[in-house]
Amino acid sequence: MRLYKFRGPSQIEFTLDIMFNDRLYCADWTTLNDPMEGQFVYSHRATDEVDRSAYLDDIRMEKKKIRICSLSSTYDSHLLWAHYADGFSGVAIEVDIPDNHPSLMKMEYGGVFANVNFQDGDVPRETARRIFASKYIDWKYEKEFRILHGEHFFELPNPVRRIIVGHRMNPSLFEALRIICERKDIEINRTGIGDEGIDADPVPALGEPW
Repeated sequence: MRLYKFRGPSQIEFTLDIMFNDRLYCADWTTLNDPMEGQFVYSHRATDEVDRSAYLDDIRMEKKKIRICSLSSTYDSHLLWAHYADGFSGVAIEVDIPDNHPSLMKMEYGGVFANVNFQDGDVPRETARRIFASKYIDWKYEKEFRILHGEHFFELPNPVRRIIVGHRMNPSLFEALRIICERKDIEINRTGIGDEGIDADPVPALGEPW
């Protein structure tokens, strides 16, 4: 599956880390930009209040173990470029992760809070993962997939395949990325905007005319 990580020009060191080390940084979920991240409401069938309390404590402990890297299934979004790539002056980094990778989860969009229905046999770790795979419907435009991981870095199964550069990127930074991509054998494209959406136009190799 092709997924995209957006970065602004002020985060160039993070972009380079992805390109050179083929890894994604996974953040502490409490630092993410959704103020309702990780919040949930629940219903239950159990009658034992002590068991319910212990289960909630177990979920909270499991949530503390999870770190998150947010990706999108598309680069063709004006809002994503505006919000996460500093208004088309940053990049979208294309990565390739198997659809069935155990750390990858597709976001579900609905109410403000994740809704958890407790049942006998539920595993707290999986419940915590479901909570982090739920967001308010206003975020639906992000078409988000998440890496839910226990470490600071998630090692990519495949090398970075493509960099899409925003058309408003500083020319010097653009040329630097162009050199790096050629040496790393990474395809580099540049955004173009038309009535049909955002294009990823091929960038000529170094020394070739535009």
